[in-house]
Amino acid sequence: MTTQDKTRERSLPEGFDDLISIFSSPRPNGSPGEKATLASAQAWLDLHGIPHSLQPFTQYPYYFECIGLWLIFSRTILALAVWLRWGWLILPIALIGLAGGLLDHAFHIHTVTWPGKRVAQNILIEIAPPDPHQELVLCAHYDSKTEMLDHRQRMVLLYSIPFGMLASLILAVLGPLDSWAIAHQVAWETQLYTPSLVISLFLLLFAWALGLNLSVGRLLRPSQGSIDDGAACAILLALADRLAGENPACANTHLTIALFGGEEVNRQGSRVYTKNRAWPVPAQALNLEAMAQDGEYVYWERDGSIFGLAKTSTELNALLTSSITALNGRPPRPAGPVVSDGASFMDVGIPASTLGTMDSRFGESGFHRPTDNPTRIRPERLPQSVEILLEFLRQYDSSNRLL
Repeated sequence: MTTQDKTRERSLPEGFDDLISIFSSPRPNGSPGEKATLASAQAWLDLHGIPHSLQPFTQYPYYFECIGLWLIFSRTILALAVWLRWGWLILPIALIGLAGGLLDHAFHIHTVTWPGKRVAQNILIEIAPPDPHQELVLCAHYDSKTEMLDHRQRMVLLYSIPFGMLASLILAVLGPLDSWAIAHQVAWETQLYTPSLVISLFLLLFAWALGLNLSVGRLLRPSQGSIDDGAACAILLALADRLAGENPACANTHLTIALFGGEEVNRQGSRVYTKNRAWPVPAQALNLEAMAQDGEYVYWERDGSIFGLAKTSTELNALLTSSITALNGRPPRPAGPVVSDGASFMDVGIPASTLGTMDSRFGESGFHRPTDNPTRIRPERLPQSVEILLEFLRQYDSSNRLL
């Protein structure tokens, strides 16, 4: 019996069978599965008469595979250069190795991640009154990812990246110094070479561990992405279906429901969306991650990347607390940090927060692995989440804030 069959045995609420099927199959960026998911979501929207549009963006689908392979290649060359005492050549080798990957991830300059560049799409559903005073974006991502390590295990490697960068810079200095010491027959030359060997060995092991985790995921048994972030997409489309008959759904708020591509490759879809559209009225954004699990609701207090985290919106978190308490009987728990599409809004000055749920067995883990499958979905949480979002939207619209 497949995991999908087991989920259906638990009686998915009416209207969610097709949605969970659409968003519970492997769909890594650039894959046939991703394209099929996009086409199926569009077909579902057309069938239900929900107007929508597509926003194209340039996608680099093998982003992390390229960074992983670059880490392995560049740091292996650097280690060999240290061991074989290539002298002054170690400096450019170390700096070039640092630039490749850092420019891509921190500054979005695609120096090593350009192979396979293609056009991908965001799905946008807009529901607006004649004269909106504010905007709310509700979003989730429809792509998935598989890695060697669990989502939480990977964080140990990610938090070590600054130490890896520092190790590369130290070798960039020690290598030329060692060469100078040899040329001038300095007595303390060995005191430079020995620490270089130790540091290069640490860097090599770290680069191979992180590089393999990033680069071989497509070769492994895949994650189905049911929780990260399929259930959230299903909830948002069910919400759009509920709102389709209400014209307008809100008196004061322009509502945009967005399903982003490319979240699992450094938020590519949401970054394009936030930076390439006008914001004529004050706006905020609520991102959904890891919805419909059996544990408590949470909102993440900080969002961003390994290079920096920012606080999520206090106002949105208060509205979430009020809405969830009203529908669930218990308030959500603050958690964090998270790396999500919500950060793309925060990067351009738009307050945002991210709502999710915990799993009673896995907690915040179990993602990017086969453990993310339809058996994790708690069926009753799907319609409940729609009701929570409706209450959240009602409170947001009635407040008619001027940010």
